[in-house]
Amino acid sequence: MPFVIASALCLGLMAAMSWDVLATGWVGGGGAVLTVVGLASVAEAVVLARAHVSRFVFGVALPVLALATIVPLTASGMPAAPGQRPGTFIAHYLSAALTGVTSTQAWTFEVGLGTALFVCGSWLAWLAVREHRGVLAVMPIFVVLAIDVVNASTPESMVLPEGLCVGLALAVIAAAHRESLGAGWVAGRITPLGKLGWRFGGGACLVAVGLTVTALILPPASSADFTAWLSSFGRNGVQHGLGASGGAETIGFASTVNLGGALVSHPKPVLTYTTDEGASAYLSVVADTDFDRGNWYLSATGSSPGGYTWTGLQYAGDQLPRDTNPADGGIGKDEQTVRAHIVMTASDTGPEQFALFTGEPEGVNLPGVAFGVVNTASPFALLTVDSVQFIADAGAEASTLQTTSLVSTATATQLSAAGTDYPAWTQQYIELNDDSTRGAEAIRSLAQAWTSGLVDPYSQAMAIEAHLRDPTLFHYTLDPPADPGNRVWPLVYFLTVSHRGYCQYFASAMGAMLRSLGIPTRLMSGYGPGTAQDLIKPIPGVNQQVVTTSDAHTWVEAYFPGYGWIPFEPTPPSAQGDYQPFARGAAAITQQVPPPPLATPSPGIRPGIRKPVTDQGSPTDTTTSGVATELIVVTVLGILFAVIVAVLLWFLLPRSVSGAWRRLETLGAISGVDRRTSETHQAFAARLGRARPRASTALSGFATLAARDAFSAAGASANERAIALRAWRRALCFMSVPR
Repeated sequence: MPFVIASALCLGLMAAMSWDVLATGWVGGGGAVLTVVGLASVAEAVVLARAHVSRFVFGVALPVLALATIVPLTASGMPAAPGQRPGTFIAHYLSAALTGVTSTQAWTFEVGLGTALFVCGSWLAWLAVREHRGVLAVMPIFVVLAIDVVNASTPESMVLPEGLCVGLALAVIAAAHRESLGAGWVAGRITPLGKLGWRFGGGACLVAVGLTVTALILPPASSADFTAWLSSFGRNGVQHGLGASGGAETIGFASTVNLGGALVSHPKPVLTYTTDEGASAYLSVVADTDFDRGNWYLSATGSSPGGYTWTGLQYAGDQLPRDTNPADGGIGKDEQTVRAHIVMTASDTGPEQFALFTGEPEGVNLPGVAFGVVNTASPFALLTVDSVQFIADAGAEASTLQTTSLVSTATATQLSAAGTDYPAWTQQYIELNDDSTRGAEAIRSLAQAWTSGLVDPYSQAMAIEAHLRDPTLFHYTLDPPADPGNRVWPLVYFLTVSHRGYCQYFASAMGAMLRSLGIPTRLMSGYGPGTAQDLIKPIPGVNQQVVTTSDAHTWVEAYFPGYGWIPFEPTPPSAQGDYQPFARGAAAITQQVPPPPLATPSPGIRPGIRKPVTDQGSPTDTTTSGVATELIVVTVLGILFAVIVAVLLWFLLPRSVSGAWRRLETLGAISGVDRRTSETHQAFAARLGRARPRASTALSGFATLAARDAFSAAGASANERAIALRAWRRALCFMSVPR
């Protein structure tokens, strides 16, 4: 009975710790997986502990059981890799298990975190149930709790799970200590007083509850703030977003799209906003127009082909200095004004203080400078606005913006019929400079293959968008692989080899492909819609969206004659962000967060070929469904094998004479020879020996020693116990031989 209580307490503590981990926000999904892994680790360790296996056997079984538990639960979410085989699949799993907690890739991090929880649960159950060392058993739990406190974005959500963990940990310590005392009493032939165990347990529970409540109520002993120092050792949950330049950068807004290395997420509040339609929306900040070897940059002030200039114009506030004549092409038809109220709680857009808009910029309440293209014949009206820098109020902790934007309500049918009669000023938006690596040529070849048979720009854009969003072809990750030889552009490597990247990779790919087809394109950098206030912390009467640094995002805008700049979303949905295609028509106003894609594509639009084409023209297979299915079958068989081995070890390797005798009684019941209530050890062994004559001699000797161990005042000696266990194994061997 005591071991049942200790096991139940361990299960409860592991469930509470899993709750605490999820409350921290380490993972956006996969909560059920982590909980199952934690509880399974405790259950499996309890079985091994009750089987009295040695520490060596436990250490050998632990990694096998870990893989057998984690792989079936996470195999379906494993990102695909070109040319993947079962061997590399397993190696990828082992790498994720050992180093996943330091990764920024969602699946790898989930596997690594699951492995850490499995180790904690196994350690907890083994030390508490088998070794009876409660303090040592719960030490990893408290380490995890401390890490969770450091990384929690909303610490108040962790009060209940943390308090529950502390209380249960104290109860586990008490239960393990009680078991240790009991083992000592048995070894010393001391008879405990009746109901002592329950009294001990009741007192321990009262102490655990009292200490936990006291810890939750008392104020901190020091007012010193150690959060900033501790945070340097922490890692927040991975979110979606945009990185700055290359290297391991923290996700945040960047005014250029410079494809780089891995990103990490430390979300900090940036702004809150509301729109007059009550909808959430993408917030555009700057348009990157200059393409250079796969990267995108802001335009530089200077002349453009055809008598046009990219420059900045000062404005006093409200209406921006732009050309509002639809005939000039800057403003399109079928557009509707959307107003937004934005409170910038932090300047994550940098010292430039860029304004944010929910569509094509039209007006802002604060004065500043608007940048874009002007006609040299009319130099005081911008044909297009690529960014707006405002002058913030001096000394203000937050800037409040009132912006108006134009959002296109053109339908897919209208855009398909828009044609290619582009204004002269859009010439700079189709430039795609190449170099000696012929990266632009490789991109052009891919774009032509993906849009083969499609003639109008909108259908071509939709085909490229659908191709990049296809989960069997491309995958979102914050840790994109790089070209080992640095021989091609990062963008070309993404398109032809790795097929893995974050939003900048997807947007840069679509933008470059559209330009290669002669479609004017620019990349828009800003923020995704953010999170509704009600989902974070409801505030009565407040209906707003909250945006953090991790909501930074990049998408594509293509130009359509008569309709202006139209947005596209090439980044696929993932655990880091549920990005969906932009709505068309009236839905673009009433629901600016793109809805889920339709079950059937629009008429006349097809996604193109099913596999990416390399620069040599050979298709590359990136699916792993066959390997995943095979591995799941193997792991299920592995679980069955591990369970069978654990049962056999428990049965064949008893640690005491009394345990061996109980197993003998079990074998007798299986053989149809149940032990009678008043039957002595020798009588039962004799009756069982008649049913199994070959084992009768071994059974008789074993019964004599088992009775002496159970009823003799001095008990069996160490040598007699060893002889008894050897007799048990001989009897078991003879009993397994047919008559």
